Amino acid sequence: MNSLEEYIRNNAAGFDTELPPEGAEDRFLGKWEVVGRRRVRIFRTVLPAAAAAALAVLLLLPKADRSRDWLRGAENTPEGIYRSYIAQVTKAWEKAGPDESRSQQLLGLTDEAIPLADQLPDELSEAEKTAILREHYNALLDGVHLLLK
Repeated sequence: MNSLEEYIRNNAAGFDTELPPEGAEDRFLGKWEVVGRRRVRIFRTVLPAAAAAALAVLLLLPKADRSRDWLRGAENTPEGIYRSYIAQVTKAWEKAGPDESRSQQLLGLTDEAIPLADQLPDELSEAEKTAILREHYNALLDGVHLLLK
Protein backbone atom coordinates (compact mmCIF):
# COMPACT_ATOMS: atom_id res chain seq x y z
CA MET A 1 0.00 0.00 0.00
CA ASN A 2 1.42 3.42 -0.91
CA SER A 3 1.50 6.37 1.44
CA LEU A 4 -1.38 8.30 -0.22
CA GLU A 5 -3.71 5.32 0.02
CA GLU A 6 -2.66 4.78 3.63
CA TYR A 7 -3.27 8.46 4.47
CA ILE A 8 -6.76 8.34 2.93
CA ARG A 9 -7.66 5.19 4.85
CA ASN A 10 -6.42 6.60 8.15
CA ASN A 11 -8.23 9.94 7.69
CA ALA A 12 -11.41 8.82 5.90
CA ALA A 13 -13.66 10.27 8.58
CA GLY A 14 -12.14 13.72 8.10
CA PHE A 15 -13.04 13.81 4.43
CA ASP A 16 -16.75 13.47 5.14
CA THR A 17 -17.00 16.44 7.51
CA GLU A 18 -17.13 19.29 4.99
CA LEU A 19 -19.50 19.99 2.13
CA PRO A 20 -18.17 20.71 -1.34
CA PRO A 21 -17.81 24.43 -2.18
CA GLU A 22 -20.86 26.29 -3.56
CA GLY A 23 -21.28 25.74 -7.31
CA ALA A 24 -18.99 22.70 -7.46
CA GLU A 25 -21.84 20.47 -8.57
CA ASP A 26 -22.82 22.90 -11.36
CA ARG A 27 -19.19 23.13 -12.56
CA PHE A 28 -18.94 19.34 -12.57
CA LEU A 29 -22.16 18.92 -14.52
CA GLY A 30 -21.05 21.62 -17.00
CA LYS A 31 -17.76 19.82 -17.63
CA TRP A 32 -19.63 16.54 -17.94
CA GLU A 33 -21.88 18.08 -20.60
CA VAL A 34 -18.86 19.37 -22.58
CA VAL A 35 -17.21 15.96 -22.47
CA GLY A 36 -20.48 14.38 -23.63
CA ARG A 37 -20.66 16.76 -26.60
CA ARG A 38 -17.08 15.90 -27.57
CA ARG A 39 -17.90 12.21 -27.53
CA VAL A 40 -20.98 12.76 -29.66
CA ARG A 41 -18.92 14.82 -32.11
CA ILE A 42 -16.35 12.03 -32.33
CA PHE A 43 -19.05 9.44 -32.94
CA ARG A 44 -20.75 11.61 -35.56
CA THR A 45 -17.64 12.62 -37.52
CA VAL A 46 -14.61 10.46 -36.87
CA LEU A 47 -16.28 7.05 -36.79
CA PRO A 48 -18.13 7.42 -40.12
CA ALA A 49 -14.99 8.82 -41.75
CA ALA A 50 -12.93 5.87 -40.52
CA ALA A 51 -15.58 3.41 -41.68
CA ALA A 52 -15.69 5.04 -45.13
CA ALA A 53 -11.90 4.90 -45.40
CA ALA A 54 -11.85 1.22 -44.43
CA LEU A 55 -14.58 0.43 -46.96
CA ALA A 56 -12.68 2.29 -49.69
CA VAL A 57 -9.53 0.31 -48.93
CA LEU A 58 -11.44 -2.98 -49.08
CA LEU A 59 -13.07 -2.08 -52.36
CA LEU A 60 -9.82 -0.96 -53.96
CA LEU A 61 -7.78 -4.02 -52.97
CA PRO A 62 -7.14 -6.40 -55.83
CA LYS A 63 -9.12 -9.60 -55.74
CA ALA A 64 -7.12 -12.63 -54.63
CA ASP A 65 -6.65 -15.53 -57.06
CA ARG A 66 -7.18 -18.00 -54.24
CA SER A 67 -10.80 -18.66 -55.03
CA ARG A 68 -9.96 -19.77 -58.56
CA ASP A 69 -11.21 -23.19 -59.62
CA TRP A 70 -8.10 -24.76 -61.15
CA LEU A 71 -10.04 -27.94 -61.89
CA ARG A 72 -12.93 -26.29 -63.72
CA GLY A 73 -12.58 -28.31 -66.92
CA ALA A 74 -12.01 -31.62 -65.17
CA GLU A 75 -14.34 -34.57 -65.51
CA ASN A 76 -16.77 -34.53 -62.58
CA THR A 77 -15.58 -37.82 -61.07
CA PRO A 78 -12.90 -38.54 -58.46
CA GLU A 79 -10.67 -40.06 -61.17
CA GLY A 80 -11.20 -37.07 -63.48
CA ILE A 81 -10.34 -34.60 -60.71
CA TYR A 82 -7.17 -36.52 -59.86
CA ARG A 83 -6.10 -36.79 -63.54
CA SER A 84 -6.58 -33.04 -64.02
CA TYR A 85 -4.62 -32.33 -60.83
CA ILE A 86 -1.74 -34.54 -61.97
CA ALA A 87 -1.70 -32.85 -65.39
CA GLN A 88 -1.43 -29.41 -63.78
CA VAL A 89 1.29 -30.56 -61.38
CA THR A 90 3.24 -31.98 -64.34
CA LYS A 91 3.02 -28.59 -66.07
CA ALA A 92 4.21 -26.93 -62.85
CA TRP A 93 7.23 -29.26 -62.71
CA GLU A 94 8.08 -28.30 -66.28
CA LYS A 95 7.79 -24.61 -65.37
CA ALA A 96 9.94 -25.03 -62.26
CA GLY A 97 12.70 -26.50 -64.43
CA PRO A 98 16.15 -26.94 -62.93
CA ASP A 99 15.53 -24.54 -60.01
CA GLU A 100 16.46 -26.77 -57.06
CA SER A 101 14.73 -24.65 -54.41
CA ARG A 102 11.46 -24.50 -56.31
CA SER A 103 11.64 -28.20 -57.07
CA GLN A 104 12.05 -29.07 -53.38
CA GLN A 105 9.14 -26.84 -52.40
CA LEU A 106 7.00 -28.24 -55.21
CA LEU A 107 7.84 -31.78 -54.14
CA GLY A 108 6.89 -31.03 -50.54
CA LEU A 109 3.60 -29.50 -51.64
CA THR A 110 2.45 -32.04 -54.21
CA ASP A 111 4.00 -35.36 -53.22
CA GLU A 112 1.42 -37.83 -51.91
CA ALA A 113 2.51 -41.27 -50.73
CA ILE A 114 -1.12 -42.36 -50.94
CA PRO A 115 -3.48 -40.22 -53.05
CA LEU A 116 -6.37 -38.69 -51.13
CA ALA A 117 -8.85 -40.45 -53.41
CA ASP A 118 -7.62 -43.81 -52.07
CA GLN A 119 -7.95 -42.63 -48.46
CA LEU A 120 -11.60 -41.56 -48.65
CA PRO A 121 -14.08 -43.97 -47.05
CA ASP A 122 -16.18 -46.17 -49.29
CA GLU A 123 -19.35 -44.97 -47.53
CA LEU A 124 -19.10 -41.62 -49.31
CA SER A 125 -20.95 -41.19 -52.58
CA GLU A 126 -19.10 -40.37 -55.79
CA ALA A 127 -20.42 -36.79 -55.64
CA GLU A 128 -19.15 -36.32 -52.06
CA LYS A 129 -15.74 -37.74 -52.97
CA THR A 130 -15.57 -35.48 -56.01
CA ALA A 131 -16.41 -32.38 -53.93
CA ILE A 132 -13.78 -33.26 -51.31
CA LEU A 133 -11.11 -33.93 -53.91
CA ARG A 134 -11.96 -30.76 -55.85
CA GLU A 135 -11.60 -28.62 -52.72
CA HIS A 136 -8.39 -30.34 -51.58
CA TYR A 137 -6.62 -30.28 -54.93
CA ASN A 138 -7.74 -26.70 -55.65
CA ALA A 139 -6.11 -25.65 -52.37
CA LEU A 140 -2.90 -27.45 -53.34
CA LEU A 141 -2.93 -25.90 -56.81
CA ASP A 142 -3.37 -22.45 -55.22
CA GLY A 143 -0.07 -23.09 -53.46
CA VAL A 144 1.58 -24.45 -56.61
CA HIS A 145 0.63 -21.40 -58.67
CA LEU A 146 1.66 -19.07 -55.85
CA LEU A 147 5.02 -20.84 -55.68
CA LEU A 148 5.57 -20.43 -59.40
CA LYS A 149 4.88 -16.68 -59.39
